[in-house]
Amino acid sequence: MNWRAHTGLAVRAMVRAYLVAIGFVLFTLLIIALTIDLTDTLEQIRTRADDTDTPLWRLLFPYAGYRAADIITRLLGMAALIGAGVATVLRHQRMEDVVLSAAGSGPSLTLGALLITGLLTGAVQGTFQTWLRPWAVQQQVALELGSYGARFSKTHLSHRWFVDGGRALRAEVTRGGEPGLRDLHLFEGIDQPALTRVMTAEAAEPTARDGIWVLQGVTLWDRAAGIGNATTVLDEMELAFPLNQERVKWYGVGAHYVPVSALKQVARLKGTDAADDAATELAIRYTAFFLPGVFALLGMSLAMAARQVRRLAPFRLLLVATLGYVTLVSVKVFWALGSFGRLPPYPAALGPMVVAVLLAVLLQLRQAGYLQIRRR
Repeated sequence: MNWRAHTGLAVRAMVRAYLVAIGFVLFTLLIIALTIDLTDTLEQIRTRADDTDTPLWRLLFPYAGYRAADIITRLLGMAALIGAGVATVLRHQRMEDVVLSAAGSGPSLTLGALLITGLLTGAVQGTFQTWLRPWAVQQQVALELGSYGARFSKTHLSHRWFVDGGRALRAEVTRGGEPGLRDLHLFEGIDQPALTRVMTAEAAEPTARDGIWVLQGVTLWDRAAGIGNATTVLDEMELAFPLNQERVKWYGVGAHYVPVSALKQVARLKGTDAADDAATELAIRYTAFFLPGVFALLGMSLAMAARQVRRLAPFRLLLVATLGYVTLVSVKVFWALGSFGRLPPYPAALGPMVVAVLLAVLLQLRQAGYLQIRRR
C-alpha cells in the first residue's frame, strides 16, 4: 500500500469535503433544533433574567451551549450519513472520481479518506456522548431551565415503587446530593395469595455495602409470628434490597445523562431494569466512537447507489434515502431493546452499526460489479 498516496492531496481534499459537508449538515440541524427549543423556553429564560436581575445573554448563551452539546450528541450520526452522501454526490458531479480512476487510483483512496473522517468525527462523538453531554445536562438542571430543568431539578419525589421478585417497596425518594428514602412500606409475598410480611419505616439510609440499607423507626408485621405476636417495633434494622446510593441519587434521570462512574454502580444491581438500562448505556458510550464513521460509510455507499450512469436517478434516490432513514431509526430501536433488557448491552449497541456496515458492503459489492441483480 502506498501510504504517501493515502495521505496526499487527493485524500486530504476528500477528507476536507466530507468534514465540510458533515459540519454544514450538523450546523443546519443544530440551528433548527435550537430554534424550536428556544421557541418554547425563551420566555422562561427572559422571566428568570427579570426575576434575578441578570442580563438576558448571561442565561441565554450558557443555556444554548448546554442544549447544543445534547443536540450534537444526538444528531452527529445523522449528519455523518447525510453529509457523506452529499459530499459523494458533489464529487460525482464534478467528476473527481472519474479523474482519480483515470489516474489509476482505486477505491482505497476514498475508503482511506472515510477512515480519517470517521476517526475525527468519532472522537467528537465519543467525547460528547461519554463526558460532555452528561455534564451539560447537569449544568442545565442547575440553571433550572428548559425541559431538563423542569424534569430533573426536583429532589424530593412522592412515593415511588420498586419491585424485587416477590417484594415491593414503596417510598418517598430524595435524589441528588444527599440520596435517601423516607416513609417506607415493604410488602413481601406479593406473588402469593396472601402477604407474608409487611414492614414500615420512617427513613432508610444507604451503607457502604451495595444493596444494604439501614431502616429507622421500623414496624414489622410477620404472618408467621402468629396472632398477637405478629407486630414488632424496632429502632433500627438492616434491609437487603437491590438499590444502591447511586441508583437513588440519579432516580428518574435517563441513563444518557448520568455520569459513567454512577452508571457503573447502577449496572452492578443485576436483574433490575435500572441495571439493564445502565449497562446498555455504558456499551453505547464505549462504542460511540465508531458510530459517525459507520454512517459516513453508509452515506457514501447509498449516494453511489443512487446514481445511474452520470446522473442521479430520482427513484433510486428516494429508495436509498428511505434505507438510510430506516437504518438511523434502527439505532434507537436497538438501544431501546437493550435498555428494556430484551437484548444484551453490546448487541444492542453494536447491532445497528453491524446492519449499516453490511448494507454498505452489499452496496459497494454491487457498485463494483461483484454482486449482480438479475432482472426478468
